[in-house]
Amino acid sequence: MFQRSDIKEGMVVRSIDGEKLGKVFAMGDDAFHIERGLFFPKDYRVAFTDVSELRDGEVVLTRGKESLQQVSEAQATRASEGRTVTETTTTRIREADIEAPTASVTPLTGEPGARRDASYRAELDTEPFRADSGDISIPVHRERLNVEKHDTKAGELRVRKDVVEEEEVVRVPVRHERVRVERRAVTSDRPAMSAAFKEETIVVPLHAEEVEVTKRSVLDEEVVIHRDVVEEERRIAEMVRHENVEIRTEGDVDAPRTLNATSDDPALTRS
Repeated sequence: MFQRSDIKEGMVVRSIDGEKLGKVFAMGDDAFHIERGLFFPKDYRVAFTDVSELRDGEVVLTRGKESLQQVSEAQATRASEGRTVTETTTTRIREADIEAPTASVTPLTGEPGARRDASYRAELDTEPFRADSGDISIPVHRERLNVEKHDTKAGELRVRKDVVEEEEVVRVPVRHERVRVERRAVTSDRPAMSAAFKEETIVVPLHAEEVEVTKRSVLDEEVVIHRDVVEEERRIAEMVRHENVEIRTEGDVDAPRTLNATSDDPALTRS
């Protein structure tokens, strides 16, 4: 079942067979009104239970064109029969006591709601009292703030790495060989078995350690960047509008009074 929040003013209403019936101009607690036009001789009241579906932003009813025309004609006939006695009595009183005013209604352009309000005022000025008239719902609007959040770039952090050269001194112990020549005197007369008495050169190799330096990359330290989410409350101030309703009663219906009712008044029916 569709609810009041599903249907908005100005939506096109169609029958189940696709015939355009009119537009929604007023909302009630359990029904909405279709503006009168070529299809309906008067404003037609539709209950939310008679809605079949919402298709492409349009309201589709459960009845066809012929069925709706029959119901509308039957309602108009009953309303006309109920007004016959009242119209006759009212006409006699006006002819005897007062001069009947002539209502002048200027066609309005703009939103459907504005046209419907003008129609209601014209009917109240020209038509007699009807005992079977239903409730009239007048929409009163108010603006409300809709706050949405989205991510955006607020800043950035840059970490720069530079290459720095510096001299590092390492002390490394190295070894090498050196020669000490010692001459000894021999006092014994030992015979020389292999004396060749020839010239020759004897080579004695000397060794030393050389230092070879190589470099390799190692991990020295790490720089860790933490991003923390900080929540703070921000105050948003914006101007919003709302409609005030001024209610006046005149004549013998009640004591004459003027009431400036705001949207907070519980006695005010809002759409």
